[in-house]
Amino acid sequence: MTISPISDLASSALRAALDGLDRRQQAIAANIANLETPGYLAEEVRFEDSLRAAIAAGDPAQSSVTVDRSLAPTRLNGSNVNIDMEVLAASENVLRQRLAIQGLNAKYQLLRTAITGR
Repeated sequence: MTISPISDLASSALRAALDGLDRRQQAIAANIANLETPGYLAEEVRFEDSLRAAIAAGDPAQSSVTVDRSLAPTRLNGSNVNIDMEVLAASENVLRQRLAIQGLNAKYQLLRTAITGR
């Protein structure tokens, strides 16, 4: 992969992380929306190990996001969505998204400073 002068390894990794975090947020929202849907199995999103390996290989864009169905025990209606865990996961995910965005903003601010001299 050729990294452009504006997009270095760190910013590419942050963008890939945001893609995974966005997909996780979608899964959490779907899980919460289907809390009482009979037979619904919660979605679980994983991307961190793939992103870690892609960063080590020097190409964060090659990371992948996997979505699996939870194997957690089900309630009487066959759904296995745990609302407490979903709310906690949503809060953690938002914090991770904010951190990644702050990292990108800091990178772009450095570029602005280098370009404008201010």
